[in-house]
Amino acid sequence: MPVETTPEHARAEAPRQGSGRDKPSAAFLTVTLALLVRLGLMIATHGINFGFGEKYTYYFQNETTNISASIANGYGYVWPFTGLLFGDPKAGPTSWIAPVYPYFCAAVFRAFGVFSRESFFFIVLVQCFLSALTCIPILKIAEKTVGRRAGIVAAFVWALFPWFSQWAITYIWEITLSALLVSLLFWYALRLEKATTWRPWVGFGALWGFALLVNPSLGTILAASLLYLAYYRHRIRLAWLRPALLTVVMCALVISPWLIRNRVVFGEFAFLRTDFWFEFWNSNYHGSPGRDWVGRHPTGSDTERAEYLRVGELAYVREKAVPAKKFVRDHPGEFVWLCAKRFVTFWDGSTMKYFAPAAPWWFSWSFPIFSQLLLPSLILVCVRRIHAWQLFAGAILLYPVPYYITSTQVRYRHAIEPLMLLVMAFALLASIDFFRGRARTAGEFES
Repeated sequence: MPVETTPEHARAEAPRQGSGRDKPSAAFLTVTLALLVRLGLMIATHGINFGFGEKYTYYFQNETTNISASIANGYGYVWPFTGLLFGDPKAGPTSWIAPVYPYFCAAVFRAFGVFSRESFFFIVLVQCFLSALTCIPILKIAEKTVGRRAGIVAAFVWALFPWFSQWAITYIWEITLSALLVSLLFWYALRLEKATTWRPWVGFGALWGFALLVNPSLGTILAASLLYLAYYRHRIRLAWLRPALLTVVMCALVISPWLIRNRVVFGEFAFLRTDFWFEFWNSNYHGSPGRDWVGRHPTGSDTERAEYLRVGELAYVREKAVPAKKFVRDHPGEFVWLCAKRFVTFWDGSTMKYFAPAAPWWFSWSFPIFSQLLLPSLILVCVRRIHAWQLFAGAILLYPVPYYITSTQVRYRHAIEPLMLLVMAFALLASIDFFRGRARTAGEFES
């Protein structure tokens, strides 16, 4: 029966590859290369004078930056859609998007101008740094799980391959920050396996609270992390219930100001984001292609925009919940089929042209290839019982579930792509070692 590989086994690889003093150099090298690649692609994409034409406003103006524009213009956290002047008195409060990134972009807008070339440049530059820094937790996770060699391979692929760079230089969204946070929190969870004091659990909860204020969809990975830590610590006879509760309480405290704000401005309870039932309705209806459609969205529909303005955000979302729930009751088989279509869409990148019509050639083939390599790689990690294989499997498999039942886009996968690269790097090196061993055995037999 396979024996689980421990962090000590992974760290045992280090002496064969150099002393511990070269570990910072691996991080420095990959982060530097990643930053240079992203800056190079930024210049190649936008021009040396950072031209700001119509082609790039498609990536700049979205729900996040529309809210940011309203904040920067002094109207508060309102109006996530296009088609109305930012801060129009008719636009009520919103919680369509979690607050961290809109407020960050609003601060940039206040400093450099609303939707200006300078603002676009600064935000993209920050996103390049966030994406490059992701190499560090990739390496640290590898040291405790799949081995340092696999970590170096994964970090270099992250640094050099354009697919992992392009989200930093195109979309103004929380995509790159989400990927960095998932990697940091995964690494943090590994450090809590044998923690004996309560303080690191407080930090874990606080960081998770911040992550949920960036992207509430990461909550599935929080669940996977706590389940894994409970299982691991129970197995080695360490307390797990109180530390887990402490993490949850601290996370709740961090997000509570936003929940209180929502209660005050809406007059009733609203969670981190209010748009769940709208997204569900926009993709689940009789004859749906399985993805959201701009013709049913307030951004692209005058009718929907007028209704949103008439009744307000919470009432608008409640209106959409009624037919959405009725559809599931009346057509359960069709709903399951739509979920299956979204499952395939999440992993095959078939919506690439729909969401990125001007995508370069490496978009179309790299996305499905990485997805196709993931399953056999994840199976190998689980069969070999690499340390924390349960956490890898839980995070990667649970994260997309909300998108399977609502809607999906190609950018959503990016949050777990650092973890995907780690398991694929391990599988690659394991395969190379296997075939080398076979070749060596064959050579010895012949001799």
